[in-house]
Amino acid sequence: MDDAELVGGVLVDVADPRAAACDLATILVGGGSCGAMFDPVLVDVLRRRLGSDPHRIERACHLGAAWVMGRRSVTIAEPWELVASLPGGTPLPPGLRRTTGETLVQLAVGATRTLRLAAPFIDQVAITFLADSLAAATARGVSLEVLLPTRSTHAGSALGGLERIIRAEGDIARLSVAALQDDAPWAHLKVLSADAIAAYIGSANVTGAGIGGRNLELGILVRGTAVATVEKVLDLFRA
Repeated sequence: MDDAELVGGVLVDVADPRAAACDLATILVGGGSCGAMFDPVLVDVLRRRLGSDPHRIERACHLGAAWVMGRRSVTIAEPWELVASLPGGTPLPPGLRRTTGETLVQLAVGATRTLRLAAPFIDQVAITFLADSLAAATARGVSLEVLLPTRSTHAGSALGGLERIIRAEGDIARLSVAALQDDAPWAHLKVLSADAIAAYIGSANVTGAGIGGRNLELGILVRGTAVATVEKVLDLFRA
């Protein structure tokens, strides 16, 4: 995910992205408090990412506003959008507007009630990338459930890292880890659902390679009542 996408994730729901981008740049350059204007956890993520260079901050905020405006100008007729993981700098072909990491973060940022995450492989790199937005969601009162992978050798340490970040930045009571029944088939599905109305479904594991572009991955962001059925699939073999 580049700087513009990361800033865009903070600005995605504001009424006036250009004005909000100017306010965000002022906050980041001056080191002030964001108050109720922006999610403070996501602003801290930007501070760590962009550093103290005012030119980089102002450019990233300008591009982030343009990114949001561009997304809003696109008419989406289908209840789904294509999502991909591609190497950094790879131009997106026509019709492809979303990257996997960006999509997962936006689902976490937009959730108001529930987030459910399932993947057969989870590692520390990807969890670190997602953890701030997941922690911020729990701080807003969102319940986060992770379906525990049964064969992932790195899942334990990754989920331990997620727990530490949520304890520091969110509400640990909102995190739960669900297990599969003993006789359940291997859960090879990769899903992040939000509020049972939007979900990523695709090939990408929650790993640095899966969402960071070292692997080539394809998936979809689907919206609507069908997502409730996706969640029912997650419940079929849940202990």
